[in-house]
Amino acid sequence: MATYEGNEKIYPLFPVSVSLSLHSLLHSQARQLITPLIPPTVEHSIPPPATTTPSSTSTSSNTNTHQHPPYPPRRPDLSTFFSTLELVDTSSNEQRTHNNAHAIPTPGDVSAAFRTLADAFEVMRNDGNRAGGVGEGQRGEGEGGNELLEQLVATLMEGAERPPREVRGVSQEFLDGLERIPKKSLKPTDTCPICNNPFLEDAYPLVIRLPCHPSHTFDLECIQPWLKLQPTCPLDRVDLLERRKEGLAKVVEGGKKEDEEEEEEEIWDEMYA
Repeated sequence: MATYEGNEKIYPLFPVSVSLSLHSLLHSQARQLITPLIPPTVEHSIPPPATTTPSSTSTSSNTNTHQHPPYPPRRPDLSTFFSTLELVDTSSNEQRTHNNAHAIPTPGDVSAAFRTLADAFEVMRNDGNRAGGVGEGQRGEGEGGNELLEQLVATLMEGAERPPREVRGVSQEFLDGLERIPKKSLKPTDTCPICNNPFLEDAYPLVIRLPCHPSHTFDLECIQPWLKLQPTCPLDRVDLLERRKEGLAKVVEGGKKEDEEEEEEEIWDEMYA
């Protein structure tokens, strides 16, 4: 083994192979001491991002573009109408937004309520015209269809141009008391006279029957805004509030007759007791 003499110390000179062996040994021992102090690294199993080819992307976009419902939407958004209705609805003082419950609606607000509903029905009528022959055999039959919508729009526009002093609409209590038609009683050919849509298009149809005639059935979403402004049946124009009063009067008269008959029976029973 060769030596190197410096100024003060003598350093042994090892061969290169021996020096590398000592270096590897020291490195491995140091790694064993340091490894427990280093936190282990966790590799999360994150799937690689999905790759899409231009052909598949274009195909999916074309598919979404060309998918159409079997019937176009026939009920426009009525949120603006109901917001305006809150200012003019006199059917229930609890629903009014005025500070004075007995305040009379302004003609401008009444006119706006009639006009917004007329515009919504006009959109519904135009959508029906664009639908063309879709569902032919179910649409445009009987008293419904565009002819009825034209009449309703004309009546509403007349109210918008010459607004009444008060809106004679029905109350929410009246609407809640209307007869509901169960889904199992509906036929595929039964349609709403206003929107002219088959009732069974809806998964959960809300169909009501007006008290003027057994065949006068409507979608609640279609007839409700009309009745809030006009308390008449769109088909025969029977005043439903007057009809209700007549029905209540008959009930009262029938109750009075029953009371009189019971009194007469009591009198006869006392006479022959």
